Amino acid sequence: MPRLPAHFASEGIEGRGLPASAFAMAPEDSNAPFLRIPWAAALLKRTNVIWFTPASRKRKQSGEDSLFAEILKTPRTIRSCISFYTRPPPSQTQIDEVHTIMSTGDGMNGHPDTMHGGIVASIIDEGMGMLQLANHEREHLAAVSRGQAEGELPPLGVGTYTAQLNIRYIKPVATPAPVIVTAKYIKRDGRKEWIYAEVKQRAGLTEDYDGDEVVCATAEGLFIEPRPKKSKL
Repeated sequence: MPRLPAHFASEGIEGRGLPASAFAMAPEDSNAPFLRIPWAAALLKRTNVIWFTPASRKRKQSGEDSLFAEILKTPRTIRSCISFYTRPPPSQTQIDEVHTIMSTGDGMNGHPDTMHGGIVASIIDEGMGMLQLANHEREHLAAVSRGQAEGELPPLGVGTYTAQLNIRYIKPVATPAPVIVTAKYIKRDGRKEWIYAEVKQRAGLTEDYDGDEVVCATAEGLFIEPRPKKSKL
């Protein structure tokens, strides 16, 4: 478990109005919380849908992904998170679109009941990363089948860096509430990938109505894969 800052230890968490449970780690991610939400369950139960737990939600010895694997993995931040996509036909080499759905608490607010804009940017970046991850894993497995690679997953540390992220904030992202980030490719060219994303929620939910889908933010990002390191041999 992450260590608490010294001022929490000296003053006491409860003394600052926060229960100790606010800093506990959330349970391991699964699709179970989302299957209890009718509109989310309908998405996950569609034909040929494949869901997975983002690798960034798993703690690593190197400290990689600590933001989403530790800091934002609590009951008041991102309680649960999964990604999913529709299985492409065998003739299609690329997964064009990936959805990442998150159950969020009220510990990432800027304004009351409203997610901080910087956190919105972070979940957009993460959703775009899940599109890249799904494709990198698919490409790795294809390379394994050709005898050009080994292992079930690509090597750790293989990925891209965010070069640009342009966001249009349209409506507040309400908390605590589920939120879904849909990422899709604009273009891939060599080491560069251009991705479009939308942050969406449901408004006007009732017991008998799943509400209206509302786009809260849109974004375009450019990601660049580092050049391979030259061997010293």
